[in-house]
Amino acid sequence: MPSPIRKLMDAAQAYYDAPLETLPSLANLNGRRNKTGVPRKNRSEARVAEILITHAVFSCTEFSSLRVGTPKGDGGFIPRSCVELARIAGLLKKKKSDEEEDEPSPRFWRGFRRLRIAGAFDVHLQYEQMADGSKRGRPAIKRVNPNFLIALGAISYQALERFRTHCSNQVKKLRREYRARFPVASDANTARKQLRREQGDSGVRTFTMGHRKQQEHFKKTARDVYQQEILSFQAELAKRHPELTPRDIGLRAMKEFPVFNEWERVRQNE
Repeated sequence: MPSPIRKLMDAAQAYYDAPLETLPSLANLNGRRNKTGVPRKNRSEARVAEILITHAVFSCTEFSSLRVGTPKGDGGFIPRSCVELARIAGLLKKKKSDEEEDEPSPRFWRGFRRLRIAGAFDVHLQYEQMADGSKRGRPAIKRVNPNFLIALGAISYQALERFRTHCSNQVKKLRREYRARFPVASDANTARKQLRREQGDSGVRTFTMGHRKQQEHFKKTARDVYQQEILSFQAELAKRHPELTPRDIGLRAMKEFPVFNEWERVRQNE
């Protein structure tokens, strides 16, 4: 693993021992506080699942675009499915027989959902409309939030930008080599993409994960915005005060940022 990814994984591991100080937006996802006013942290087994999933996501992320998957030389991209991430994290569902296909466990889905709501990554589901009118599911597009990476306190904006530029150059090199080796196939792929753009239809539909009922849509959207603002607040602190440790940033975020109920009340009154 490159050094920036190792640092991010180490920082995610540190979240287990100091959840509120490292990632208060994830550790205190429900916004509840104890009678003393201290935010409640999530359970240790939940943190373990979140760390395992985070490590799996980081190990599969293409950092130039921050998408979870593998770039191809022909310009395509192979998204990593949740089954693959669950397999890497060791969170597959137990099978009753060898004939059954691998599936993520309920523990994986709970941790994955918490990370998504906390702003670790965005998820966009995909399906393909078949000729007979049926729909065929495709691996969801998952994109890591750069503010989540910075909020871990392991790398700076500048270091992340340098690493992303390096990854982008590697992808460009891969595609140049592919074009040099397979010029006909490369031109054919480019022409197919151009035809689809001219037709205005790629054949694949993409939509945001969740949000089915209108009331549920509002609640999830409000929570998503809240978590994103906490991450942005932490990232801004890290940018303005490079001397602060991840613990100091987390503590300031807990102290200065309002709890969800107060934040939502102010938001509704605006």
